[in-house]
Amino acid sequence: MENSPDAEHWIQQIDNLKKLAVKTKTVIGVVGNTGAGKSSVINAMLEEERLVPTNCMRACTAVVTEISYNYEEMPYCAEIEFITAEDWAKELKVLFQDLLDGEGNVSRDCTNEDSDAGIAYAKIKAVYPQKTKEDISRSSISRLLQEVSAILGTRRNIKETDSLRFYKSLQSFVDSKEKSTGKKDKDGKKPKKEREFWPLIRVVRLYVKSPALATGAVIVDLPGVHDANAARAAVAEGYMKQCTGLWIVAPINRAVDDKAAKSLLGESFKRQLKMDGGFSAVTFICSKTDDISISEAQDSLGLEDKMTPSWDELDRLSAKKKDLKKDIEELKKTKTDYDDVANDVDEQIDVWEVLQESVSNGKITFPPRAKTTKKRKASSKERSSKHKRRKIAHDDDEDDDFIDVGSENDDEDNSDEAESHNSDEESSDLESQDEQPLTEEQVTVKVQELKATKKDARTRKREITERLQDIRQELQRVQDAESKITSEISALCISGRNQYSKGAIQQDFAAGIKEIDQEIAAEEDEDNFNPDNDARDYDEVAKSLPVFCVSSRGYQKLQGRLRKDPPVPGFSTIEETEIPALQAHCEKLTETGRAANCRAFINRLSSLLNSLTIWASSDGTGANLTPEQKAREAKYLQKGMEGLETRLEKVTNFCAQALNDELTDCIYDRYEAAVQAATFDAIHTTDLWGAPINRENRAAGGLFWATYKSHVPDAVCRRNGCFTNAQGCHNFNEQLIEPMIKLIAPGWEKAFTRRVQSVLNNFTKAIPVVLKKFHRDIEDRARKIGTGLASLSMLSHQISVYEQVMKDAAASTKDMIIAAQKDINREFIPVLERVMQPSYEWCEAESGSGQYKRMKAYMHDHVEANRDTMFQESANEVKRQLEEMVKDVEETLADKTDEVFIQIKRDYRAVLGGGDVPQGEVIPRVQRQVRKEIKKTIDGVERMINVVLGLEVDEIPDAVKDQDGDTKSESGDDAEDFKVENTFVQASGAKHIKSEAVDDAPPRLQSLDSPAEPKVKEEPEKLHSSDPNTPGAISDNAHDSEGDNDGG
Repeated sequence: MENSPDAEHWIQQIDNLKKLAVKTKTVIGVVGNTGAGKSSVINAMLEEERLVPTNCMRACTAVVTEISYNYEEMPYCAEIEFITAEDWAKELKVLFQDLLDGEGNVSRDCTNEDSDAGIAYAKIKAVYPQKTKEDISRSSISRLLQEVSAILGTRRNIKETDSLRFYKSLQSFVDSKEKSTGKKDKDGKKPKKEREFWPLIRVVRLYVKSPALATGAVIVDLPGVHDANAARAAVAEGYMKQCTGLWIVAPINRAVDDKAAKSLLGESFKRQLKMDGGFSAVTFICSKTDDISISEAQDSLGLEDKMTPSWDELDRLSAKKKDLKKDIEELKKTKTDYDDVANDVDEQIDVWEVLQESVSNGKITFPPRAKTTKKRKASSKERSSKHKRRKIAHDDDEDDDFIDVGSENDDEDNSDEAESHNSDEESSDLESQDEQPLTEEQVTVKVQELKATKKDARTRKREITERLQDIRQELQRVQDAESKITSEISALCISGRNQYSKGAIQQDFAAGIKEIDQEIAAEEDEDNFNPDNDARDYDEVAKSLPVFCVSSRGYQKLQGRLRKDPPVPGFSTIEETEIPALQAHCEKLTETGRAANCRAFINRLSSLLNSLTIWASSDGTGANLTPEQKAREAKYLQKGMEGLETRLEKVTNFCAQALNDELTDCIYDRYEAAVQAATFDAIHTTDLWGAPINRENRAAGGLFWATYKSHVPDAVCRRNGCFTNAQGCHNFNEQLIEPMIKLIAPGWEKAFTRRVQSVLNNFTKAIPVVLKKFHRDIEDRARKIGTGLASLSMLSHQISVYEQVMKDAAASTKDMIIAAQKDINREFIPVLERVMQPSYEWCEAESGSGQYKRMKAYMHDHVEANRDTMFQESANEVKRQLEEMVKDVEETLADKTDEVFIQIKRDYRAVLGGGDVPQGEVIPRVQRQVRKEIKKTIDGVERMINVVLGLEVDEIPDAVKDQDGDTKSESGDDAEDFKVENTFVQASGAKHIKSEAVDDAPPRLQSLDSPAEPKVKEEPEKLHSSDPNTPGAISDNAHDSEGDNDGG
């Protein structure tokens, strides 16, 4: 079998199948204005606190960033691709022309960050931070290129296990630091600036283990398609064409007021989206929903009645909180008073205990003298200190009289206290002469009284402490209740605003599409235009727009991130932030592609298994026929095969012709009117650029003189007619071609969103008719001669599989057409750009007095001279590329049908004609044994696949058990069975499409040995046989009459 053509064929078929076992990518572009919160939304959706650079002070997204799922062990990986030296040289040339004045010095406007010179200066300084203005003006492009030659055209890889280290490593490349904070170092000097790389980056690719990306979604953070960096702008434009989904991010507090959904990033963008058929791919994201003014939301949303009870409860809680705080202050004062009482009693107890000890020792003791008002009241700390000193003095000299001890002067007392003490001592000596000595009983009673007073003070103090604790707990409960109600109020306002915003944005979006439809309809047929006749159901258009109102901060806080940030009110669960819903939406967008890829893989796998089974089951004996009968049947089969091949070719040719007819009807037939419209408006458009300013309606007037003279002629011309500044994008080429695109766009959309699909549907309907007719003729012949009926059941199943294979081929062809038309519909402008290039170059070289007038005159004359041909050339170039596309489609479908035909020929010959075995011979015994083993392996593989799909639950097939009944290990040849299963599971995508894949599973996977004949679908009326003796015959004018008018 080593050199067997059969072995080579099956190996090739298996290799082709492996190529289908790939992970499907779904590209989702994220766009939005500066400060819209794109990066924060992406970080939250990816479950990362900081991945895409964010900064509350300035814009950070300066490069195209592609984020995919990471299948490597290292959790965080990045690939940074830099522009080439050629690209940087081109941009430096433009930057120098923007930055330098007529004398070759750096323009004074470089200090204005919004000016062309300021933007150019900031970009050059970012890459060359150590160069002064003089250095820049004296530098050459070649010299500047040399300084960064080591990085241009290269790629840098970053791999980290820690997200913070990964973020910091990435930040140094992609973050733009346009505005300095002005901070200085310890020496009072500004820190040395380091080189920034973002102007040199073409694209950044990040790979992270985010669950939202696990199903194949690729998030692309786009800084804008009008980037001044041509290479980066081309990357952004390329991603826009690839996008399966387009997410538009805008802050919720501006999304509705600014009519962001209706404007949708500009009229030209909407028209391009319409031609791409991309309106259904749009998702709108309102960010920063936690940024809300409660009072404004209450008034604007009419929530006053709903919120009144909550406000009343807040007022009640506020009053209660005030009372509780007052009670706490009063209790704290009372507690302080009891502290003072306790301290005073402590001092008296100390004194009387000393007296008690003196009396018990037989000493004559008098009552302590009363304190005078002259003596300064000591603090508690001083009293404690004096108390200790008195005890020390008593211990040192127990024979001293108490009065002497109590009247001892402290060395630290000031002179006034000393004098007061001496005065008190003299007075006490006079008074003590009249006092009676204390008895032991008097002293004992006094000490007990003082201790009782102290105990009572402590008890009251403890009660106050407990009371304070209870009040503080109650205060905490009140504060918690306040926070809860405040959060509920915030949640009510956020929810109300979200609901209102979603509806308003959806209606604005539908209104924007309606305006375009009406504008196009009026231009197509002004006489019969009726604005009351809707081109589509705009309510359904509004409902179909997915809108998510998200709070990235709220989600991150609830997930335990942003720990340094305060709590975000209004969100009690992560679902309320709508980030989980956005994550689910991201996964949902991948289902169509994954399901299609899965079905294609299963169908091809089923086809392969069926063909292998048919081949392995054939021993070359055919039926019990004589050699003459075998020759006759082989001849009949050959004739049927020739007829089948012819009819399949005709179906393919008819499909290509139908595509051409549709393009002619929808696009080419509109060329004449479109070219005339653009030709007629060209002079007016050109003159409008230099017309007087209409300050009330900028669109109706020209550009500012300074803009036209100092910026647009140079900048626009240097950029081939396209320039972006603070006033927006100025694209002369787009403005010239716009009247033409307006008339072509509706037909273009109709052709590629409806008519192409209809043509391909007719193709997928015609193919089964041809295949089934061929099989029925063969089957009728077999019944007539009474042979091969059992094997024909297997062929019947295989025909159903081939129908599915051709459906997959049609679906992939549609994807190819959609991708191609996105490229082709952008080819109108490049042709015009080439024609206009001489005028741009002439204006660029113009200088001196009167240049403004000469520029306008030359531009006018150039357009006047070329307008009759340049729009026609543009249209012809697009037509040429569309015709090439149709040829590619025809060739692709022909290859697919030929592939199916060859396989059908092989299968039917194996069953009915003995394959490649000469008549009257049988294949050798060794080869028969090999086929038997292959058949056994196929049966085992099918059983495993059925178990994976849930079609049957059983023990491991005998094909993967050894002779003793033990399961073999995954080694050697038997391991390939498990590899097939694993390959299938990986190709199926993931968790969400299993049931859908089972529903669409081919018949063989459902029941390989079922003898039932599949039902034949109703044949189109125009598909019939012109030769009843030829199996699978179809007339030359075969066409599917079931298709609608749009299907051609």
